[in-house]
Amino acid sequence: MNIHIDQDGSEPIHGQIRRQIAGMVRDGLLGAGEKLPSVRQLSKLLGVSRKTVHTAYEELAAENLVESRQGSGTFISALPAVATGANLRTRAEMETNIENQPPMRWEPYHFRSEFFLVPPSKQPRDKLIRFSQASPDPALFPFQRIKQVATNMLWYPKEFFFDVGHPQGYLPLIDHLEKEMALNGIPMAETENDIILTGGFQRALTLVLDRLLREGQKVAIESPTYTGILNLLIAKGIDYVPIPMDDEGIDTEYLAAVMARDEIRAIITVPTFHNPTGATLSCERREHLLKLAIRHRVPIIEDDWARWLGYEGTTKPPLKALDAGGYVIHIGTFSKCLLPGLRVGWITAPAQIAEPLVYAKLGAESGEGYFTQALLYEFIIRGHFAKHLRKTQKEYKKRRDAMCKALDEHLPDGCSYQHPQGGFCVWVKLPKRIASLPLLQRSLREGVEFLPAAYCMPSRQDAPALRLSFSRTSVSDMKTGISKLCYVIKECIDNPGLLNTGLETWEE
Repeated sequence: MNIHIDQDGSEPIHGQIRRQIAGMVRDGLLGAGEKLPSVRQLSKLLGVSRKTVHTAYEELAAENLVESRQGSGTFISALPAVATGANLRTRAEMETNIENQPPMRWEPYHFRSEFFLVPPSKQPRDKLIRFSQASPDPALFPFQRIKQVATNMLWYPKEFFFDVGHPQGYLPLIDHLEKEMALNGIPMAETENDIILTGGFQRALTLVLDRLLREGQKVAIESPTYTGILNLLIAKGIDYVPIPMDDEGIDTEYLAAVMARDEIRAIITVPTFHNPTGATLSCERREHLLKLAIRHRVPIIEDDWARWLGYEGTTKPPLKALDAGGYVIHIGTFSKCLLPGLRVGWITAPAQIAEPLVYAKLGAESGEGYFTQALLYEFIIRGHFAKHLRKTQKEYKKRRDAMCKALDEHLPDGCSYQHPQGGFCVWVKLPKRIASLPLLQRSLREGVEFLPAAYCMPSRQDAPALRLSFSRTSVSDMKTGISKLCYVIKECIDNPGLLNTGLETWEE
């Protein structure tokens, strides 16, 4: 076997062996099923240790380029072209006996998904000033403190870190959240409310909806609403009734009229720092909303995504804190205040339904692993979470103020926005007939991206509004981006024909 070893090179010797054998396979010099020299033979031939050759063979096996056969040796895999990526057809596709099979028809399984995400931009993403993502800034991720906690956990690993956990979640973190909820006015004594940990908000909402609703039943949602809620309902085929929003949150008078004539089985609301509008539900409407739930005996699902992202005084307690009768199911998450990929959320549910929810969770997914939940708990109890919140709240407040100041300076007449007290979002209202989707296309040409109202509207209609998120944009880019965006808006107001279209609809 013609392998050359560079003892003085920077590449490890086992890496040189692995790379050269992989190259021979790719070039067809080693064919499927061909036997390689034994570890002893190749180490002697190359003048290297057996461990070095063994490591090279293990890495080749991990890439599916070779396979070891007990008592026989090491052989090139049966499908080397697939392993090298030269031919990604599967073994089944190469069998002649399937050539006459009719193709699967997927049309009956199709659902509309073109409005699930922001339309792809033709510009390089790093060239855009992006106001479209309402999520934490990676530049603020607390990597060093996470590294300290994770290193200590892995230095002294516990078996339960990597075993399947109890479906309710990691008990110490549950206990911590029970105290957190109690401090926010939610009764957490036995027989009142219980905590269930989940893999983020979407999985929590999925679990709740699967237990509450039956086919054909409807939920009431806000209009506009968080795209994640809308996407989930569409994906699951759940019917919904849109309820208008204003500066005080969901219009509960409108909701009352809907519930009087239509059978609503649940209400989904984002009462604090609403996404996308930034509104916070007033105290009067919170009380009215609960009265409607009591009168019609329907549950309220509260999305409390931004409870740690308040920038003005004291944040209103969760809607769940007003719930003495067990009508509210509260959902919280760490994804927006810490790490988006952490995927740890929780449900605060009335005790009567908490146990069935745990059993349903067990049946659906067997429970998450404990490592991430244990990591989060250690991060919290060491004080790192509180420090991180103080730092990020200060920074996000500065960015929010910079965005609002820039809007005050540049937003054209006929446009308006609501100054949010927390969260990541500013909702800008535009003059009628200025549609968000064609406006986005013009804005992208200027290097600015936003979330069009179309992606937040349950009616599937475009609207004269847009959402700006300030969490991932620096103050300097904020000023530049808002100035460019407002210039485009003014240009379209002065010359409506530039948009080429009015409000559009997705109705089939």
